[in-house]
Amino acid sequence: MKSELESLSLRQKKYATLKLKILDCLIEKIELKTLQEVSVKEIAQELDISEMTFYNYFKNKKELIIYFIELWNIEMSQNLLNAKTLSSVESIFLIYELTAIKIEKNYRFMMEIIAFIALNGTPKKDLQITEAEIILKFGSLFSFKEGGFKELLLPLLNSAIENKEIKNRDTQTLFIALHNTFFATPLVVDAKSVGELQTLYKKQLINILNIKEEE
Repeated sequence: MKSELESLSLRQKKYATLKLKILDCLIEKIELKTLQEVSVKEIAQELDISEMTFYNYFKNKKELIIYFIELWNIEMSQNLLNAKTLSSVESIFLIYELTAIKIEKNYRFMMEIIAFIALNGTPKKDLQITEAEIILKFGSLFSFKEGGFKELLLPLLNSAIENKEIKNRDTQTLFIALHNTFFATPLVVDAKSVGELQTLYKKQLINILNIKEEE
């Protein structure tokens, strides 16, 4: 029986591989420059492709930011699926813990994402992510809900309230506090250490959700 990877056609693999390489190239470039300073021409030269080829995959550099956010959502969905024995509150903590690790790994790029969201709001999904991209990026194909932070967190928050895991039942206020904590903390403390950021996230979640620290 063929594996999921073996079942992909050569064309599917080539398309998905280059699309992911374009994103990886931008992330690497942003380690030294800002998003504005990195040009499409520079990315194309690095990957030995034409600028026209780049535009066959992405309309502009900002669309790469949206692509990263979509992949983040898929990755978080996969991790929650793998940890389905966790309670809703534990799942919320897991999202922040895993994001702290990702911020440490791609700090400057994550700061570009936060700046992008601050200036443009939460982006609307208009990118088609293929099955081949998911298989190549994450190793297997699995079901997930499209969206971003809100679509990922709100169901968990509502579930935590419904199951009485937390006392505060004001969903909107809780979500705003969680949203602000998620995006503002790395900016306020300039936290490049995953241990530091994980600790700060944990302390704030305990306060926002009003739960005991040992939980």
